[in-house]
This record gives sequence, structure tokens and C-alpha cells, in this order.
Amino acid sequence: MHLAQHVYQDWRVCVVMPARNEAAHILQATTSLPEWIDRIIVVDDGSTDETASLVKNAEIISTGGIGVGGAIAAGYQHLVKSEGEQRWCAVVMAGDGQMNPSDLPILLAQIINCEADFVKGDRGAHEDGLSAMPIRRRLGTWWLKHLTNMATGLSIHDPQCGYTVCNDRMLQTWDFSNNWNGYGYPNWWLLQCMEYDIKIKEAPVKAVYEGQSSGIKIFTFLPIVSGMLLKGLFSRGSRWYLLGQSKATFTQRATISIGFLGGSALLFSIPLIGPVGLCGIFGLGVARKVDATLLRQLETTQVDPRA
Repeated sequence: MHLAQHVYQDWRVCVVMPARNEAAHILQATTSLPEWIDRIIVVDDGSTDETASLVKNAEIISTGGIGVGGAIAAGYQHLVKSEGEQRWCAVVMAGDGQMNPSDLPILLAQIINCEADFVKGDRGAHEDGLSAMPIRRRLGTWWLKHLTNMATGLSIHDPQCGYTVCNDRMLQTWDFSNNWNGYGYPNWWLLQCMEYDIKIKEAPVKAVYEGQSSGIKIFTFLPIVSGMLLKGLFSRGSRWYLLGQSKATFTQRATISIGFLGGSALLFSIPLIGPVGLCGIFGLGVARKVDATLLRQLETTQVDPRA
């Protein structure tokens, strides 16, 4: 089912809305969207409540409980297969109503102006900041922000924000056979974006916490996602700096390699050497600073960092 063709500045705007047991929020989430939204794809990921029956003015596809990352990927694939030749983009908005529809124009602007392929919301850049975010989430977001940026070489301020927009060409060339189905999908997508050379931007969005409950189990989520990012860190670090598959000078390669490897070794040795291992934070910090400086220099000259 295609909704009415409104077309926002010559683009079709489609919303992918993952939902699992969101009977308390899904009606508001689907009916509060602007009239110029062309399609709403609700991905019912194994709900056991009345979520599906409460959906209005939207298409519903089911994914059987594979996880929010897998549900979003299924929504993307549905759009790739069913959209036409006109330019279109896909907005991800959660079925629990945590994405404010009034932020849509600022998220869409950089896609429509062809300044980015993928735009992520940045809750910290909004005028309300992160005041509504629970302290535990803020701490987890801080940790994963730094780990994600080290793993990807990017400078993303809010990698955990799931409010995103991507353009049609990005999705049409994406390899959906390889996917992260769980809650760590925002970090995994950023890792993949570096491999695909996707142009990423951020835009301020409001942090909304109005009684919604999260399915994230923090003590299992953080180690799993941290492990995924550390794997990405060593993969990029090895290819770019140890093997020289980047535009870095020998001095930059040596500094970053010693900082990353030495710093990591010290941190992992804390159980054996005690507090001295915390010096590894300094090594990682130096490596990250040199890495970020190199990437900024290459970005200003529009040079691909990979050799």
C-alpha cells in the first residue's frame, strides 16, 4: 500500500518504524507524523500485544522477533524493492514515540540538499540537551561514543541515537546479507558506513523520555557492543596504520599504532599490574587525537583516507 503522494521538496519521504509490544505508544507514533510523509512502514517485530491492530495509515510487515536492527533492515529492504525511480529517503522513527516529528525538517535538509547520504540525530546538540536522558544511559552513551569514534575514525557526537535518515542510493547499494540485528545496530551501521565511504552528517534532535521502557539490558548490552567496536577498532587500525593502507605518514602510523596497541595492552593488563595499567588511557588518547587530526586534514582536502 502506498500512501498519498505528497512529495517533500521533490523527494518521497518514507518512515520505517520498528515496533515490539508498543500498544501503549504506536497509535500516537503513527498518527502524529506530518501529512507530507509519503509512506509509513511499521515493522512489527514479534509483538505479543495489540501493536499491529492499533496501527493506522501505515503498511505493516512482520519480522518475528529478530531484534530492532534486523527489523529496521527489513523495512529498508521493503522500500528498496517497492519504491520507484523518484528520489526517496528513509527515516527511522521508533514505535514508542521517542522521536519528535518536529525534528524531521532539520534531519531531512542535508539529505535533500545532497550534503549527506546518512544523517544521524544528535540529542546533545538540541537546545534542551540531554537533561531528559537517565544518568545510566548518559554514561553508556559517553563510553560508546568514544569507542565508536575510535573504531570508525569518525567524530560522531551521539552514535546511539536511532533517529536517522538515509537516501535511496545508499540503501540500493547496501549489503543486507550482513547485518547486526540487535540493539548495537547504530554502532554497527557506522562501522559499515566507513567501509562504504558513506557521507555522514548530524542534526540536533530532541531527547524524548516520557515513560517509555527500554528492552536494553545494560550489563549484557555494553560488553557485546564494546566487543564489536573493539573488533572494528583493531580491524581499521591494523589495515590503516600497521599495514599502511591509508594516507598517513610513517610518523603518524607509528604514533597511532603504538598508542592503540600499547594503550590497549596496558588496560587489559590491569588485573596483573594494577592501577599502572590506567596509563593505557593516555596512549589511547594520543592515538585518537592523531587519528582524528589526520582525518580532519584529509576531509578538508576531500582526500579518501584509505590509500
